Amino acid sequence: MPKNFLRNFILFQDMNEQELEELSKITYQRVYDKNEIIFLEGEVGDAVYLILDGLIKVFRTVESGREKTLVLLGQWEFFGEMALLDKSLRSASIQAMKTSQLLVIDREKFNGLLLKFPQISLKIIVTLSNRLREANNQIKALTFKSVKERLHLVLLDLADKYGEIAKEGTVITKKITHQELANLVGTTRETITKLLNELIEEGIIIVKQRYLILVDK
Repeated sequence: MPKNFLRNFILFQDMNEQELEELSKITYQRVYDKNEIIFLEGEVGDAVYLILDGLIKVFRTVESGREKTLVLLGQWEFFGEMALLDKSLRSASIQAMKTSQLLVIDREKFNGLLLKFPQISLKIIVTLSNRLREANNQIKALTFKSVKERLHLVLLDLADKYGEIAKEGTVITKKITHQELANLVGTTRETITKLLNELIEEGIIIVKQRYLILVDK
């Protein structure tokens, strides 16, 4: 793996050329097809994953069999580190939303990396803190906000993460299905379809070639 790619990950930005060279020797690449499961909740954690390209869904399944999407992750983000840090089972399931290219570091090598470069642990803590904050915001939204308000928040979050400015507004560059929006918002696909049509009529969003465009963030 070229060193310049590794430097794009927040975990490794403080490393020098020699350290990045050492890091490149302990990583290997995996490609996952669209909709392929990478691992399931409850499995033993044996590696951490870094996203070179693609879109990854982190989700949990409740007793009824219904999915709740916790977050979508894209290029230069990472996942799978929690089970390695506390030696517990995987706390959520992971699926490739589109063909995704990942870098993988096995448990033993990753733990050795943390011992050698403790600053990586600090960056993981910051990332986990941000994810906890996002989880708390999700809980508050589910408790106190209407479905339409929750949809607004999800669209704004997607625009912040994957938005590009265009003539019509902010384009969410990842194609998200109605079902996936429903899983993120915590409602049904039929409700999301109805609400999106309302937002289109109100001039808040545009749908163009299956991309969502926020006219005014």
